[in-house]
Amino acid sequence: MTQHASTNELDHVCGEIRAEINLLNSRLNALISSQSFLVIAYGSSLSAGYGNWNGLFTITLPPLFAILGIALVLEARPGIAAAQEAISHWRRRENHLINEEPALRAFTLATDEQSRKRLELRQHAGSRFSSRAPMIFIGAWILFFLLPFALRIWG
Repeated sequence: MTQHASTNELDHVCGEIRAEINLLNSRLNALISSQSFLVIAYGSSLSAGYGNWNGLFTITLPPLFAILGIALVLEARPGIAAAQEAISHWRRRENHLINEEPALRAFTLATDEQSRKRLELRQHAGSRFSSRAPMIFIGAWILFFLLPFALRIWG
């Protein structure tokens, strides 16, 4: 393969990586936005029943928002996982091209081994966040689901 063909292929791979990262960011932003609106609605509905923890409104609406929050997280997880998988695929392809033709390293962000390791660490940290955030949201919504019932029992 010629140097020109290799750089074109590397450009294509890097473009795919950027596109998948943008898609992942869009999906995460949508998830976080939906969760923030639901938390506001949840808090407002719970505070509307302040002091009356036995009321039907307090016992039904906040848990309903919690169920909706869990459902939205569960709906978002496959899209987030798919974007992460695609990014990993294109990263492997990028690494394969660079290992096949080391001269291409000059066309990447990580030109030496140390900067390459730093880049991999940053990518790993970003991947951890995007895979853990939905699980944290689910844990929080489970607690939010149980809170009105606990307030009813102990309040």
